[in-house]
Amino acid sequence: MHFLNPMLQNHPMESSFIQTWLNRLADKYTPSLIQSYDNVCAHVESGPYIDIYDARHGSVIYREFSEVLNTVEAISIYNGQLLGFGSFADVYGSAKSHSAMVRLHRLPPGEAIAPSCVNVHCYLVESALCRHYADLGLFGLCGSAKRVLQDYNLDYVHNALDYLNCSLDKHDCLFCFGLDPYLLNWGKPLGELNVAALDALDLGRPVCIVSNNFSVAFVNSALINQIRQSAIGHSPSFKSFIDSINKHGYVNAEGMSMLPWAFSEKELLWHLTALPETFGAIVELGRKQGVSHFEVALQSHFVDLLFKNLVSNEPSQRAFSAYYTYQSYIDELARLDHCEVMKTPQLTRLNKTTSVALTVGRLATCGYKWVHDYHYDELFVPCSSILRNGSNLCLHSDFPREPVSPLRLAEIATERDIEAMPHNYSCDERTLDPGQCITPTEALRAVTHGAAWHAKIASFNTEGGAAHYMKLDGDPLCDKKKWRDIKVTLL
Repeated sequence: MHFLNPMLQNHPMESSFIQTWLNRLADKYTPSLIQSYDNVCAHVESGPYIDIYDARHGSVIYREFSEVLNTVEAISIYNGQLLGFGSFADVYGSAKSHSAMVRLHRLPPGEAIAPSCVNVHCYLVESALCRHYADLGLFGLCGSAKRVLQDYNLDYVHNALDYLNCSLDKHDCLFCFGLDPYLLNWGKPLGELNVAALDALDLGRPVCIVSNNFSVAFVNSALINQIRQSAIGHSPSFKSFIDSINKHGYVNAEGMSMLPWAFSEKELLWHLTALPETFGAIVELGRKQGVSHFEVALQSHFVDLLFKNLVSNEPSQRAFSAYYTYQSYIDELARLDHCEVMKTPQLTRLNKTTSVALTVGRLATCGYKWVHDYHYDELFVPCSSILRNGSNLCLHSDFPREPVSPLRLAEIATERDIEAMPHNYSCDERTLDPGQCITPTEALRAVTHGAAWHAKIASFNTEGGAAHYMKLDGDPLCDKKKWRDIKVTLL
């Protein structure tokens, strides 16, 4: 049991499906199968140079996002460390006292430099496994779109299945993740994807569509037969699995642990050998969104082993840290991760020693469902209330159910607008509980210094510590451009 993080007990990445998948991979694992990922987008060391960034000509450098505007004229970075900040004259004078050569970077008007983002408690290894396959969620087949699909319906799913079917080899399984059954059919039984319906599509291969919370899956008869031919096919649990499918027409939560047995030995080996490439693609995508540090959730010793192999060539203290979800302990900072809902009495118990990480992105996709459910005294991602109670606020992604895009999360926290399926509600209903909106400065802090404090990153943007900064093609506090559309480059 997670003493400090009870929400993790029901997290999709700790589901029985993922557990069985990891166990099967562990049986096939050998050290030679996993190499360090190809870090094509890592921080480029400045070598013999001290880089000074000059914001005196119509640009701005944010030292940090706080209640009091905290900007400086210049910052200097040397070998990934923050050498100095302040007025240009002071920064330049300090840099010249070093033996290293100095390079000046004059920021063009309208550009900004700000603290880069931290992505906390990310199930990066498990997500990379899922990214071997297509995503049938709201953010496109790659799961990386910055806006939700507005034509998310059964026609979209059927067209996606046809497209994916044509791209596979003859004997491959068609596995997909990320389906949102509720938004697909607004909570009604989804008979259009039951076993008989998928058989009628006649795709000529085993098909498995896993929901975004790993509690439901839709399969065809070929997939069931493939499990029947595996080692689990002769066990008593398989009979219960079949009885449940015959009753419901789909795989419910109790049967999800059976599905990874559909993977052949060839596929399991491919999952391991292709893991570095997929892992690296996620990290690169995150860095293009301003993420300079990932706190990786490790749910088992095997995941820990995979992670250490994947980042063995990375300066991990700067780019990665680990949070062991399989350990229960109490420390000085009581932290809550993956929070969506909090009751009013829970909020009153928060104080300045508590850090709360909210998956605020779910508001944009599940807000309509929330409005029509019964909640009693519960609040949905209560950002403002958490800050008013003196706690640290961190906004983090519910990846892989949504893209890694911290600026998108900060934008959602300031607007609280429902984005999915706008034809189901009026303009007045679009903004959910506007009293919980936070200011732009508070939102940006929650994905930068607030997230760094949550993950206990030592010396985050302190003088002499690791430099976590990004360059933006617009000023997030002045420009009217949507934050999710701002082009980001890590320094």
